[in-house]
Amino acid sequence: METNNRFRRSSSRRIAFAVIALLFAASTTSSVAQYVNRGVARWAVADQVYGGRWYGPVQYGATGYSYYPSGVQTAYGNAVRAQAALTMAQSNARRNDAVAAEYNEKARSQYLDNKAKYDDIRRQQRAAIEKRKTAEQSAQKERAANRQQKAPTDLYPRLSLDQLDRTTGTIDWPMPLLSDKFQDDRATIEAAVQSIAQNGPDQRSAGIISNIAKRMKTNTSDLIKEVGFEAYSDARKFLGSLSVEGYYALEEK
Repeated sequence: METNNRFRRSSSRRIAFAVIALLFAASTTSSVAQYVNRGVARWAVADQVYGGRWYGPVQYGATGYSYYPSGVQTAYGNAVRAQAALTMAQSNARRNDAVAAEYNEKARSQYLDNKAKYDDIRRQQRAAIEKRKTAEQSAQKERAANRQQKAPTDLYPRLSLDQLDRTTGTIDWPMPLLSDKFQDDRATIEAAVQSIAQNGPDQRSAGIISNIAKRMKTNTSDLIKEVGFEAYSDARKFLGSLSVEGYYALEEK
């Protein structure tokens, strides 16, 4: 009797443990199936959106379920990535345009500043040039006025009586001026001097003597090599005094 009771209690415990085991197994299987189904659903969505780049089939580890890259790409995923790249490129382009516009504005501002400085310097230079021109013109006018105030007889001394006989109009020419190149000029001056001696001084004769003597003086530049500096200098002084001889005669008239 006692043995039968023990057997019954032992059988009841086994049945209870078996029921508990079945319930736990069912619960575990349901949880596993839930996680597996959730993982598969997420993988499917990731595969459509990202082409399987970031999420793949589920795997179970010590810490639970995880998702790993599968490397599979789709047309839709590529289109999404391309749109993202285009948006980023447009953003970069707008940023670069803004930077370029800023540099352009700085360059334009610097150009305007440099142009203003350049224009100011040019104005100062033009003002200085005009001032210098005005000063030079004033000096030229002053020199011209001084020359006009001076009489021809103030420029050179009169010829001595040994150099010119004012009674006969005979001229004692310096040796360098006896060259054949001056023959015609000598004859013209001698005729004018003799006219003054015989007929008295006049403006025409004085002008002829002055112009021809100045021309002879200009043509004596090559004589310095032939006759030396001293004779060359004496000849030029002689012509200078001869050029105003007619005006001396007019003053005495």
